[in-house]
Amino acid sequence: MRKFVGIYNAEKSLSGELSYIFGKLTSDKSKSCELCDITHGLNPFGKTSWKKASAHSKADIELLHTNEATSQQLEATSGLPSILEFSDNSWIEVLDDQAIAEMKGSPSRLFEALTGLEVPPSNRDRLSP
Repeated sequence: MRKFVGIYNAEKSLSGELSYIFGKLTSDKSKSCELCDITHGLNPFGKTSWKKASAHSKADIELLHTNEATSQQLEATSGLPSILEFSDNSWIEVLDDQAIAEMKGSPSRLFEALTGLEVPPSNRDRLSP
């Protein structure tokens, strides 16, 4: 199973959560996090649709806030939020903030995109039976 890391455009803190909520309520794009919209929206316990989609997906994704991600992970992004994969000893961005925004808050769209990604050539041999 391929493993991914999703990095929110938010810090893991009370002020980070409040900033996200404020951004949602005021439509402030600088505080928006489309990955947050997919996984939990305004529900701090997570969206039911996210829980169902992740339980049935063949993609494994770890979710991190900006202050939980490593400097190497953050350097691999073109902007936040972002989805990365570790390949050949480096982090590669597989979905950027625009691609995540196009999913319009849909967990199933995210998992469809992740499971539909082509395996990088360097990983094909390791994943073949």
